Amino acid sequence: MLRITPAAKNVGTVTLKLEGKIHGEWASLLEQECFRLVHQQKQVRLDFSGVSYVDPEGIQVVRNLLNGHIQIINCPRFIVELLDRGGQP
Repeated sequence: MLRITPAAKNVGTVTLKLEGKIHGEWASLLEQECFRLVHQQKQVRLDFSGVSYVDPEGIQVVRNLLNGHIQIINCPRFIVELLDRGGQP
């Protein structure tokens, strides 16, 4: 399960606090929420401090989001390494 909570909002930026696991349908939900905010002309920041697991599908979604100018903050090192390797263990 993945909890997505708006943690901070200002005029042009929304920070979403993520808690749990990014996999399967939860990865798609995250992608949809980010696209919804981007279409509202918001800068999106994802706070990964509460993320405990990301599967290969989740890594691909996150990599696609980063290409869409969405920022990640407070990202655990193991997730940074997965993103750098493209999700391969």
